[in-house]
Amino acid sequence: MKNDNEKLKIGFIIVLYKTLKSDVERLRREVHDLRFKNYEIYFIDNTKNNIGYAAGVNIGIKKAIKDRCDLFVVANPDISLTSLTAQNFLPASQHFDIWGLAMKQQGKIYYGGEVDKWRMSGGLIEKKPKKRFVSCDFVSGSLMFIKREVIEKIGLFEEKYFMYYEEVDYCWRAKKQGFKIGVASQITYDHFEVSKNNPQKEFYLFKNRLRFLLKYGSWKQKAHEFLRLPKTFYEEVIKRPFYLNFFSLNISSLVNKVLHFILFLLLIRNFRPEDYAVYTLAWTHLGLFLPLLDFGTTSYGLVNLSRVEKPQFSELFSFRFLLSIMAFITTIIFAFIFHYSQTVRLAILLVSIVVFSNMISGSFLIYASVLSKAYLVSFVSMIFQIILILSLIATIFVSRKIISLFFVTFVLYNLYSLANFILIKSQLKKISFSFRFSSLMKIAKGSMIFLFISLLAGWYSKIDVILLNFLRGQKEVGIYSAGYRFLDALMFMVTAYNVSSIPIYSQLAADKDKKSFINKIKHDFWLLFIIGGGCALGIFIFAPLILPHLFKFNYFDSIKVLRIIIFALPLILFTSIAINGLYALKKSKFIIYLFIFQLVFNVTLNYFLIPKFSYFASSWITIGGEILNTLLLFAILKTVLNKDSL
Repeated sequence: MKNDNEKLKIGFIIVLYKTLKSDVERLRREVHDLRFKNYEIYFIDNTKNNIGYAAGVNIGIKKAIKDRCDLFVVANPDISLTSLTAQNFLPASQHFDIWGLAMKQQGKIYYGGEVDKWRMSGGLIEKKPKKRFVSCDFVSGSLMFIKREVIEKIGLFEEKYFMYYEEVDYCWRAKKQGFKIGVASQITYDHFEVSKNNPQKEFYLFKNRLRFLLKYGSWKQKAHEFLRLPKTFYEEVIKRPFYLNFFSLNISSLVNKVLHFILFLLLIRNFRPEDYAVYTLAWTHLGLFLPLLDFGTTSYGLVNLSRVEKPQFSELFSFRFLLSIMAFITTIIFAFIFHYSQTVRLAILLVSIVVFSNMISGSFLIYASVLSKAYLVSFVSMIFQIILILSLIATIFVSRKIISLFFVTFVLYNLYSLANFILIKSQLKKISFSFRFSSLMKIAKGSMIFLFISLLAGWYSKIDVILLNFLRGQKEVGIYSAGYRFLDALMFMVTAYNVSSIPIYSQLAADKDKKSFINKIKHDFWLLFIIGGGCALGIFIFAPLILPHLFKFNYFDSIKVLRIIIFALPLILFTSIAINGLYALKKSKFIIYLFIFQLVFNVTLNYFLIPKFSYFASSWITIGGEILNTLLLFAILKTVLNKDSL
């Protein structure tokens, strides 16, 4: 290689992606200030084609080869060269064929990288070497120097990596061909790493590490990685707040749903449909007015609070406290307005305490979710549900009276309220009640649209049970609810998805990252299609084979109801995607319009068809309504995205 700085031609290859013009000009000045006599700068802009970092580097290398460059400097745009000079660059060329410098990033300094010989994973070296020039397995792709003879022998970068690990692969190939890799440890540059908050980074690192292992690893290394898959899965999940919260909420909800499902089976095996209807009607009636408690504040908090501060949270908590009183009183009043039996009214009075419990636990959910710590809520909820269900199961065998379950529920939900309040105080130390009118009105105004959506969605999903009770009687309610209960047992997936995805959609919308926003919609659609569609199809096929052994008394028509209504599951999951997208885009009004239409649709058809077709009418109307929801919401979301540039 030529050593004469006068004759040496250097090609600076800098791959851009949505890089500010000011940064491009800064880099141009910094390269100029290095005072090289003979150089070219190749800015490769991937913003429009997005072909990947390695492909961008290859375009630059080809141009530099055509211009007869001798040394290729591959760099990211998020670095600073201000501390360097031309003299810094060249001494390492006497020791290495590919080299880098000490990289300062997020307060730490790294001296090249090494490949784990068991896992074939690349990691940066933090320990400062004693020597000025030290060998390593690879150098950071943020700034690497490559001699022309290396490229002439081993070729270009591997483009299958798209981004991350391409420099590990290139250095590994070069090392296998006898070239020397190392760093000049006494020269430091700054790497700002604008990609550190990129949600796709961990995905590409994980995928490309496996690609590297499969490409270069021995059978022993591959077998070792296969055996440690459970640990690998755990390590990868905890790196990602979305997946950590999503899976923890799903696991917790799954445990809760399994326990509630066991309770449900015991209920229908120990109580007749008209008795089970008491249990269903009490909870359904409460569900009609629970949205008044939340008033949309959960969705408001998840969408609008980027971080939880004591004044903000205290105001939100105080507002939810007032709402819980209003919801409790409304629930009791309507229990007497509606013509329920005395047993149902007593059951409603006892379960109304859940209003206050949900207020406190919901506040804890807002706090934890905004901080990407929803897994805390899932753990507490799971412990409570285990205690609750085991207590209710014991009550069934001891008492044999349906009303006894509500007395036990009353006591345990009071204890759950206390536990959640203690947890909130342990996190915030002090919660002060704030009833400033201006603050309460601000929250009310911001959450009002979510209240309407919650009320309409709740009434839309529960009105069939109420109409069944008044048009056909409690027995029909019991049969329909028993079939619907199987669908309800799987609704934990919807809740977990919403809590995990709303903050991400909101952040992407705030960042005006339309491409990532649309990609997440597509990714979520196929994920939920596989999960929801697979569950629905499995239950449709196996329900007639398994459920007759579980049912007792006159519940066998519940199987027919289930085989119809289970296909609402994937449709509800799909509508959740569109609803979350519209929430994030501040277009919630369209959701209100749709739910008003759906409520009218549901009430009208159920009112006229239940007298003739009973619960089968409600089942098919539910499916038809969810199909309309899916089609209309995605049509609205598509229109909004086409008109809105984010």
